[in-house]
Amino acid sequence: MKTYWLTLGDGSITGATFTGLSPTFITFINASGGTGTPPAISEIIAGTGVYSFTYGPTLGMYFVVDWGVSVPSTYRYTKGSLDPLQAVDERIGGILDNNDSFGSTSVDPTTVIGFLKRLQELGEGNALYTKATGIWQIFSRGSSTLLREKTLTDSTSTSTKT
Repeated sequence: MKTYWLTLGDGSITGATFTGLSPTFITFINASGGTGTPPAISEIIAGTGVYSFTYGPTLGMYFVVDWGVSVPSTYRYTKGSLDPLQAVDERIGGILDNNDSFGSTSVDPTTVIGFLKRLQELGEGNALYTKATGIWQIFSRGSSTLLREKTLTDSTSTSTKT
């Protein structure tokens, strides 16, 4: 999830903002033409004119915000878009990924840091192949945590794994 910010100015040179409003999304459409469930928008600190909402787009989103009937028609509607690439920092990884040990189930495998840690663990881990059963097991580096198990079968012309 990412926090987005909105302000509504009066267009004057001083940049005065409208405060105490209850803006709502009246249009919230994704890049595939479907509608999304719009999040709530709220003024973060009363009287500041700074509004925010939290959303985690997976597709590009187009939106129109209605600031309400108390706003002059010239300023009443704001159009914009959300891009999933704006949330790229969420996929790099965070402090929790940095502090978790390799092979830990706490490392988020969907972040870049988590993926790299699991990949390194796989590369540096212990492996055991039992010829009698054809089972190949990969363990976490320095521990007995089983990361992956495959059954290998050989014939005179090929080797396969399942």
